[in-house]
Amino acid sequence: MAKANAKQVRKAKAEIATIDCTLVTISTLDGEFGFDTANQIQVEPQIDTQDNITLIVKGILRAQKPAISVITGNQITLTDNLFNPELVKILQGGTITVDSETGDVMAYSPPISGSGERGEVFELNAYTTQYDSAGLVVRYEKITYPNCQGVPMAFGSQDGVFRIPEYTINSAPKSEEPPYTIEYVRALPALVDEFELGTLTVALAEGSASGKVVATVTPQKNSFFNRYFYNVGAAAITLPLYGIDLSINAQWTEWDGVAEISAEEDQYVSIVEANQHGRALAGGAVIVSNQ
Repeated sequence: MAKANAKQVRKAKAEIATIDCTLVTISTLDGEFGFDTANQIQVEPQIDTQDNITLIVKGILRAQKPAISVITGNQITLTDNLFNPELVKILQGGTITVDSETGDVMAYSPPISGSGERGEVFELNAYTTQYDSAGLVVRYEKITYPNCQGVPMAFGSQDGVFRIPEYTINSAPKSEEPPYTIEYVRALPALVDEFELGTLTVALAEGSASGKVVATVTPQKNSFFNRYFYNVGAAAITLPLYGIDLSINAQWTEWDGVAEISAEEDQYVSIVEANQHGRALAGGAVIVSNQ
Protein backbone atom coordinates (compact mmCIF):
# COMPACT_ATOMS: atom_id res chain seq x y z
CA MET A 1 0.00 0.00 0.00
CA ALA A 2 1.44 3.38 -0.99
CA LYS A 3 2.33 5.65 1.91
CA ALA A 4 0.56 9.02 1.90
CA ASN A 5 2.79 12.06 1.49
CA ALA A 6 3.48 13.90 4.76
CA LYS A 7 1.83 17.28 5.14
CA GLN A 8 4.24 20.15 4.60
CA VAL A 9 4.18 23.19 6.87
CA ARG A 10 6.05 26.39 6.11
CA LYS A 11 8.90 27.11 8.50
CA ALA A 12 8.86 30.47 10.25
CA LYS A 13 11.14 33.02 8.58
CA ALA A 14 12.42 34.52 11.84
CA GLU A 15 13.48 32.74 14.99
CA ILE A 16 15.00 35.43 17.18
CA ALA A 17 16.80 34.75 20.46
CA THR A 18 17.21 37.82 22.68
CA ILE A 19 18.64 38.26 26.17
CA ASP A 20 19.46 40.99 28.70
CA CYS A 21 18.04 44.39 29.47
CA THR A 22 20.81 45.98 27.43
CA LEU A 23 19.83 49.64 27.30
CA VAL A 24 16.87 51.87 28.12
CA THR A 25 16.34 55.32 26.63
CA ILE A 26 13.63 57.88 27.28
CA SER A 27 12.68 60.49 24.67
CA THR A 28 11.14 63.76 25.87
CA LEU A 29 10.62 67.15 24.23
CA ASP A 30 14.10 68.09 25.49
CA GLY A 31 15.88 65.16 23.84
CA GLU A 32 16.74 61.54 24.53
CA PHE A 33 18.13 60.35 27.87
CA GLY A 34 19.70 56.91 28.19
CA PHE A 35 20.99 54.61 30.92
CA ASP A 36 22.48 51.12 30.91
CA THR A 37 22.03 50.25 34.60
CA ALA A 38 18.50 48.81 34.39
CA ASN A 39 18.36 45.05 34.92
CA GLN A 40 14.71 44.21 34.28
CA ILE A 41 11.64 45.50 32.47
CA GLN A 42 8.31 43.83 33.14
CA VAL A 43 5.35 44.70 30.94
CA GLU A 44 1.73 43.98 31.76
CA PRO A 45 -0.81 44.75 29.03
CA GLN A 46 -3.83 46.73 30.19
CA ILE A 47 -6.85 45.01 28.66
CA ASP A 48 -10.50 46.06 28.61
CA THR A 49 -12.67 42.95 28.23
CA GLN A 50 -16.33 42.77 27.29
CA ASP A 51 -17.87 39.51 28.54
CA ASN A 52 -19.32 36.98 26.14
CA ILE A 53 -23.10 37.03 25.67
CA THR A 54 -25.01 33.76 25.41
CA LEU A 55 -28.51 32.85 24.29
CA ILE A 56 -29.80 29.79 26.13
CA VAL A 57 -33.30 28.56 25.39
CA LYS A 58 -34.77 25.82 27.59
CA GLY A 59 -31.35 24.78 28.78
CA ILE A 60 -29.84 24.59 25.27
CA LEU A 61 -27.16 26.97 24.03
CA ARG A 62 -28.53 28.48 20.82
CA ALA A 63 -26.01 31.23 20.11
CA GLN A 64 -23.26 33.24 21.70
CA LYS A 65 -21.26 36.37 21.03
CA PRO A 66 -17.64 35.80 22.07
CA ALA A 67 -15.84 38.01 24.55
CA ILE A 68 -13.92 40.95 23.13
CA SER A 69 -10.55 42.03 24.53
CA VAL A 70 -9.04 45.40 23.64
CA ILE A 71 -5.57 46.48 24.72
CA THR A 72 -5.63 50.02 26.10
CA GLY A 73 -1.95 50.30 26.95
CA ASN A 74 0.81 48.77 29.02
CA GLN A 75 1.99 49.07 32.60
CA ILE A 76 5.77 48.92 32.68
CA THR A 77 7.79 48.09 35.79
CA LEU A 78 11.40 49.21 35.39
CA THR A 79 13.99 47.90 37.85
CA ASP A 80 17.28 49.79 38.00
CA ASN A 81 20.48 49.00 39.87
CA LEU A 82 21.21 52.65 40.68
CA PHE A 83 19.25 55.69 41.82
CA ASN A 84 19.08 58.23 39.00
CA PRO A 85 17.66 61.66 39.96
CA GLU A 86 17.34 62.73 36.31
CA LEU A 87 15.14 59.71 35.58
CA VAL A 88 13.04 60.27 38.72
CA LYS A 89 12.48 63.91 37.75
CA ILE A 90 11.16 62.83 34.35
CA LEU A 91 8.91 60.21 35.93
CA GLN A 92 7.30 62.28 38.68
CA GLY A 93 8.48 65.89 38.38
CA GLY A 94 10.26 67.86 41.09
CA THR A 95 13.56 69.73 41.07
CA ILE A 96 17.25 68.79 40.97
CA THR A 97 19.91 70.96 42.60
CA VAL A 98 23.30 70.87 40.84
CA ASP A 99 26.64 72.22 42.06
CA SER A 100 27.47 75.06 39.66
CA GLU A 101 31.22 74.34 39.81
CA THR A 102 31.41 70.55 39.65
CA GLY A 103 28.10 69.74 37.96
CA ASP A 104 27.38 67.14 40.66
CA VAL A 105 23.78 66.53 41.72
CA MET A 106 23.43 67.85 45.28
CA ALA A 107 19.73 67.27 45.99
CA TYR A 108 16.44 66.09 44.56
CA SER A 109 13.06 67.37 45.76
CA PRO A 110 9.81 65.70 44.61
CA PRO A 111 6.72 67.78 43.78
CA ILE A 112 5.00 69.50 46.69
CA SER A 113 2.07 67.48 48.04
CA GLY A 114 -1.20 68.58 46.48
CA SER A 115 0.52 70.70 43.82
CA GLY A 116 -0.83 68.63 40.93
CA GLU A 117 2.63 68.57 39.34
CA ARG A 118 3.28 65.46 37.31
CA GLY A 119 6.19 64.04 35.39
CA GLU A 120 6.78 64.42 31.68
CA VAL A 121 5.11 62.46 28.91
CA PHE A 122 7.79 60.48 27.12
CA GLU A 123 8.58 57.58 24.80
CA LEU A 124 10.40 54.61 26.33
CA ASN A 125 12.78 52.50 24.24
CA ALA A 126 13.90 49.13 25.62
CA TYR A 127 16.82 47.36 23.91
CA THR A 128 17.71 43.67 24.24
CA THR A 129 20.54 41.80 22.51
CA GLN A 130 20.14 39.14 19.81
CA TYR A 131 22.79 36.40 19.63
CA ASP A 132 23.45 33.67 17.09
CA SER A 133 24.48 30.02 17.65
CA ALA A 134 28.16 31.03 17.78
CA GLY A 135 27.53 33.39 20.68
CA LEU A 136 28.04 36.49 18.54
CA VAL A 137 25.89 39.61 18.72
CA VAL A 138 23.71 39.81 15.60
CA ARG A 139 21.75 42.98 16.31
CA TYR A 140 19.53 44.57 18.93
CA GLU A 141 15.80 44.37 19.44
CA LYS A 142 14.21 47.73 20.24
CA ILE A 143 10.71 47.93 21.70
CA THR A 144 9.17 51.40 21.83
CA TYR A 145 6.28 52.31 24.15
CA PRO A 146 4.50 55.61 23.36
CA ASN A 147 2.92 58.24 25.63
CA CYS A 148 4.46 57.06 28.89
CA GLN A 149 4.13 58.71 32.28
CA GLY A 150 5.55 57.70 35.63
CA VAL A 151 3.69 56.94 38.86
CA PRO A 152 4.76 58.75 42.11
CA MET A 153 7.32 56.74 44.04
CA ALA A 154 9.18 56.44 47.35
CA PHE A 155 12.47 54.82 48.35
CA GLY A 156 13.44 52.50 51.20
CA SER A 157 16.73 51.10 52.53
CA GLN A 158 18.01 47.85 54.04
CA ASP A 159 21.24 46.93 55.85
CA GLY A 160 23.74 45.08 53.70
CA VAL A 161 21.66 45.45 50.51
CA PHE A 162 22.17 47.98 47.75
CA ARG A 163 18.99 49.81 46.91
CA ILE A 164 17.37 48.62 43.67
CA PRO A 165 14.78 51.26 42.70
CA GLU A 166 11.61 50.07 41.01
CA TYR A 167 9.62 52.47 38.84
CA THR A 168 6.05 52.04 37.57
CA ILE A 169 5.28 53.59 34.20
CA ASN A 170 1.94 53.72 32.36
CA SER A 171 1.92 53.76 28.56
CA ALA A 172 -1.32 54.60 26.71
CA PRO A 173 -1.31 54.86 22.88
CA LYS A 174 -3.19 57.60 21.10
CA SER A 175 -6.05 56.83 18.74
CA GLU A 176 -4.83 54.72 15.78
CA GLU A 177 -1.40 54.36 17.40
CA PRO A 178 0.01 50.89 18.24
CA PRO A 179 0.60 50.09 21.95
CA TYR A 180 4.23 49.31 21.10
CA THR A 181 6.50 48.74 18.11
CA ILE A 182 9.39 46.27 17.66
CA GLU A 183 12.39 47.09 15.47
CA TYR A 184 15.81 45.53 14.94
CA VAL A 185 18.87 47.76 14.77
CA ARG A 186 22.55 47.01 14.13
CA ALA A 187 23.97 49.31 16.79
CA LEU A 188 22.97 50.85 20.10
CA PRO A 189 22.76 54.63 20.42
CA ALA A 190 25.90 56.04 22.04
CA LEU A 191 25.62 57.42 25.57
CA VAL A 192 27.37 60.78 25.89
CA ASP A 193 27.83 63.16 28.80
CA GLU A 194 26.00 65.94 26.97
CA PHE A 195 23.43 65.75 24.19
CA GLU A 196 25.26 65.91 20.86
CA LEU A 197 23.85 65.74 17.35
CA GLY A 198 24.52 62.31 15.89
CA THR A 199 26.02 61.73 12.44
CA LEU A 200 24.15 60.59 9.34
CA THR A 201 25.79 59.61 6.05
CA VAL A 202 23.78 61.00 3.12
CA ALA A 203 24.23 59.54 -0.40
CA LEU A 204 22.64 60.84 -3.59
CA ALA A 205 21.70 59.15 -6.86
CA GLU A 206 20.21 60.46 -10.09
CA GLY A 207 16.47 61.03 -9.91
CA SER A 208 13.73 60.44 -12.48
CA ALA A 209 14.25 63.85 -14.09
CA SER A 210 16.79 66.66 -14.30
CA GLY A 211 17.00 68.55 -11.01
CA LYS A 212 15.81 65.56 -8.98
CA VAL A 213 17.92 63.33 -6.72
CA VAL A 214 17.25 60.17 -4.76
CA ALA A 215 18.66 60.38 -1.24
CA THR A 216 19.54 57.51 1.08
CA VAL A 217 20.49 57.87 4.72
CA THR A 218 22.73 55.63 6.84
CA PRO A 219 21.94 54.54 9.46
CA GLN A 220 18.21 54.43 8.90
CA LYS A 221 15.74 55.96 11.34
CA ASN A 222 16.30 54.73 14.88
CA SER A 223 12.58 54.64 15.69
CA PHE A 224 9.25 54.00 13.98
CA PHE A 225 8.08 57.38 15.28
CA ASN A 226 11.12 59.44 14.18
CA ARG A 227 10.93 61.91 11.29
CA TYR A 228 13.27 63.24 8.58
CA PHE A 229 13.78 66.87 7.55
CA TYR A 230 15.89 68.20 4.67
CA ASN A 231 17.34 71.46 3.42
CA VAL A 232 18.77 72.33 -0.01
CA GLY A 233 21.08 75.29 -0.49
CA ALA A 234 23.95 76.74 -2.49
CA ALA A 235 26.24 76.27 0.51
CA ALA A 236 26.37 73.58 3.17
CA ILE A 237 23.93 74.68 5.84
CA THR A 238 25.06 74.46 9.44
CA LEU A 239 23.35 71.44 10.95
CA PRO A 240 21.10 72.25 13.92
CA LEU A 241 22.03 71.68 17.54
CA TYR A 242 20.74 68.54 19.20
CA GLY A 243 17.14 68.96 20.32
CA ILE A 244 16.29 71.95 18.11
CA ASP A 245 12.66 71.84 16.92
CA LEU A 246 12.76 71.60 13.11
CA SER A 247 8.99 71.33 12.73
CA ILE A 248 8.68 75.10 13.29
CA ASN A 249 11.81 76.06 11.33
CA ALA A 250 11.05 77.33 7.81
CA GLN A 251 14.53 76.31 6.59
CA TRP A 252 13.70 72.64 7.01
CA THR A 253 11.13 70.58 5.08
CA GLU A 254 9.77 67.27 6.35
CA TRP A 255 10.69 64.29 4.18
CA ASP A 256 9.23 60.77 4.11
CA GLY A 257 12.60 59.15 3.40
CA VAL A 258 11.51 58.03 -0.09
CA ALA A 259 10.37 60.97 -2.23
CA GLU A 260 12.85 62.49 -4.67
CA ILE A 261 14.34 65.82 -3.63
CA SER A 262 14.67 68.84 -5.92
CA ALA A 263 18.35 69.83 -6.04
CA GLU A 264 20.74 71.13 -8.71
CA GLU A 265 24.41 70.39 -9.32
CA ASP A 266 26.75 71.92 -6.69
CA GLN A 267 23.91 72.45 -4.24
CA TYR A 268 24.10 70.85 -0.81
CA VAL A 269 21.45 68.48 0.50
CA SER A 270 21.30 68.32 4.31
CA ILE A 271 19.14 65.71 6.05
CA VAL A 272 18.35 65.51 9.75
CA GLU A 273 16.63 62.75 11.71
CA ALA A 274 14.32 64.10 14.43
CA ASN A 275 12.13 62.51 17.07
CA GLN A 276 8.34 62.40 16.78
CA HIS A 277 8.15 66.00 18.06
CA GLY A 278 10.52 67.27 15.36
CA ARG A 279 13.56 67.75 17.61
CA ALA A 280 16.91 67.09 15.92
CA LEU A 281 18.78 63.87 16.77
CA ALA A 282 21.32 63.32 13.97
CA GLY A 283 22.24 64.87 10.64
CA GLY A 284 24.49 64.91 7.60
CA ALA A 285 25.03 66.77 4.31
CA VAL A 286 26.39 66.06 0.84
CA ILE A 287 26.96 68.09 -2.35
CA VAL A 288 25.12 67.25 -5.57
CA SER A 289 27.68 66.17 -8.16
CA ASN A 290 27.15 65.87 -11.92
CA GLN A 291 24.64 63.02 -12.27
